[in-house]
Amino acid sequence: MVRGRAVAVVALVLLAGCQGFDGGGDKTVTPAPVPTASGEGVGDADAIAERHRAALSNRSYTATAVWRVTYPNGSTGRLTDTFVVSDGPTYSYERRQRGSYPGDRDDISIYQTDDTEFVRLRAENGTTDVRTRPTTGFDDTSLSDFVRGLLDRFDLAVEQTTDRAVLTGSQHEFRTIPLPGDLRNGRNATVEATIRDGVVRQMTVSGRADHPDSGQSVGVSISLTVERVGRSEPERPAWANESAAGG
Repeated sequence: MVRGRAVAVVALVLLAGCQGFDGGGDKTVTPAPVPTASGEGVGDADAIAERHRAALSNRSYTATAVWRVTYPNGSTGRLTDTFVVSDGPTYSYERRQRGSYPGDRDDISIYQTDDTEFVRLRAENGTTDVRTRPTTGFDDTSLSDFVRGLLDRFDLAVEQTTDRAVLTGSQHEFRTIPLPGDLRNGRNATVEATIRDGVVRQMTVSGRADHPDSGQSVGVSISLTVERVGRSEPERPAWANESAAGG
């Protein structure tokens, strides 16, 4: 399956919403969490990520990653990345920044066909720029490396039921878990994830961190949702045509 060079760029942009992300290195993949008599087990981040990728291969789905910062006065800022992926080479991607989110990023939209990808950037002043380029290859729109990079930071406990597995874990510090913008001193991190049919359907990492300018303690959450598996179809936006593109 051919995805696009833009997705590789987007994945870097997506992860650049954070600091200190490391997708994990080369590790041996174990078959599955090892269950105990109570139905609980110890999760292996590599195995979970590989099953997630395999379960979404050649299937359509919608994947949404959200970074959220909550301030002491209750206000929030968030960065949202959404992939809508077909069961072929077509996909769409959108990034939106809203509220008082640390850093300054333009909104970006991408639509890719079998041979062309259209990229639209919308600056804060409202101006837009649309460009095209040839489609090349990238195969991780499932964000399996993102899943691995988050889960690998925790000692995971797994509770297995008849139709799903629930993962939980905690750690005193964020360590190399990504933090939005330039936040620092991440701490009190927890993770909870739900897996069904091999797909990480929902995952949330949350904790506290310090704002670099004010020094305030803020709430931080990083979430991933995968939905509409087998039922997603990216819509071609009106701006994704050769005549609207600047090259």
